[in-house]
Amino acid sequence: MSASSRAFRFLWLLLALIVLLIVVGAAYLYFWPQAIELRIRRSVTGALEHRFQSKAELPGLQIKLFPRVSVIGRNLALHYHGRSDVPPLIQIEKFSFAGGLWGLLRPIKHIPLLLVENMVITIPPRDPAAPKLPRADTGAPEEVSSFVIDRLVCDHADIRILPREPDKGPLDWEIHSLTLTSASASSPFQFHGNLTNGKPVGEITTEGQFGPWNADDPGGTPVSGEYKFTNADLGPLRGIGGTLSSTGKYQGALSELEVEGETDTSDFSLDAIGTAVPLHTDFSATVNGLNGDTQLHPVDALLAHSLIFAEGSVTRVPGAQGHLIAFEAIVPNGRIQDFLKLATRSESPILTGPVKITAQVVIPPGKERTLDRLSLDGHFGVEGGNWSSALLRDKLEALSRRALGKPEEQDAGSAITDLAGDFYLRQGVLHFRKLSFRVEGADVELAGTCGLRQGELDFAGHLTLQAKLSQTVNGPKSFFLKVFDPFFGKEGAGTVLPIRITGTRENPVFGVSIFHKSFQKPLKGASTRP
Repeated sequence: MSASSRAFRFLWLLLALIVLLIVVGAAYLYFWPQAIELRIRRSVTGALEHRFQSKAELPGLQIKLFPRVSVIGRNLALHYHGRSDVPPLIQIEKFSFAGGLWGLLRPIKHIPLLLVENMVITIPPRDPAAPKLPRADTGAPEEVSSFVIDRLVCDHADIRILPREPDKGPLDWEIHSLTLTSASASSPFQFHGNLTNGKPVGEITTEGQFGPWNADDPGGTPVSGEYKFTNADLGPLRGIGGTLSSTGKYQGALSELEVEGETDTSDFSLDAIGTAVPLHTDFSATVNGLNGDTQLHPVDALLAHSLIFAEGSVTRVPGAQGHLIAFEAIVPNGRIQDFLKLATRSESPILTGPVKITAQVVIPPGKERTLDRLSLDGHFGVEGGNWSSALLRDKLEALSRRALGKPEEQDAGSAITDLAGDFYLRQGVLHFRKLSFRVEGADVELAGTCGLRQGELDFAGHLTLQAKLSQTVNGPKSFFLKVFDPFFGKEGAGTVLPIRITGTRENPVFGVSIFHKSFQKPLKGASTRP
């Protein structure tokens, strides 16, 4: 064979080989991504099923070679233990990550950066009667346990916790941004998130450690971290007002978190009736992250300058929307003016002085304003109270002089007051089972009501004077009243008279039988709002 024939044959074989390579390469490029997609889909769903003991679905998966090699998944769903009666445990609208060609040819054990869009995590209530499920065999438990994501970034996520009662809505947290680092199947991962709290509305920044995930009992998954809650508007809670900020830390299982922190509300108010007062609290609580139930351990609150100790609970009520708040509050040595500010729009409370208070507080769930739902039962005592109204002080000093039998001695008498009472609050009306009031020489015992919104007063009781009735005045009136002294003296007291207080806080009307006319009409011009 000639040299030219051999050369021509070689060129022909080379051309055939090139065509064959092109055909094989085209087929490879066509079928290779599909094979890789199938393997990655099996790898992702198998890892999730093994870790969460739940059925995984990934209908959309795509391998892109240009401009760089990347994996894009869509509509990932993980059904909790295969249940179809509740939403999927995890739903992801889209996720993506980049990798080299050689990396995609091997089992994926490491992803430097995973991007997630629109993730919803729905945690169902645990059925205590449900048997513990055996772990599914995916064929690659070692591969799953060694799978690591250096960084996961989610632009939007919702965490929804379903209640046991089907008629209740879920607890819902909307997370604007969520970053997880060192995420793996068998060890805790670090997280940082920004979310909006539903009620009261405010922004929360939190970071900490979560996991490893407890597939049999999601509520048993450990979590710890710190949070910062800012600019929470209390107005939508209907009945209270102010802007709350809080910082704290938490640790424990998701269903039993121990939380410690503090809150500041510089403008706390009962918005239907009161003036804003600063409120600070230092608290410790146990929180069930699955239903919001909270046990309040001793909470130290500072209302203006009055220290309050409280302990109680916040629990969900079957068939009701919201939580039942119940706690006991003790004020060992407060200031009455700090509490009166909450019940008046006046910047200058009518009474100042030290106060002691014990109260049982209950706020049931509901859509009504807080003041309409608020229930109080308690006792208070003020010793040595001072009145801010000069006119009222003059009236009380005049009463005190007459009660002492020294009506004309200007240096006698005192407006310094002792005040105590047993009370309960229902639907915005303050009821006093017993209300005692004392100035030098005179004691008043009353029972009745005070409306907190409009300030309506309706009290009745007795006024007891140290002096006899005839000694409360001078001159001829004293002589003529002596005949009545035996009728109004009682149990050693000089005088006991029936008394009634009506009108409003702004204009109280005092009615006393057989007494000086100044106590039978309103104290006009006096600011008498309690």
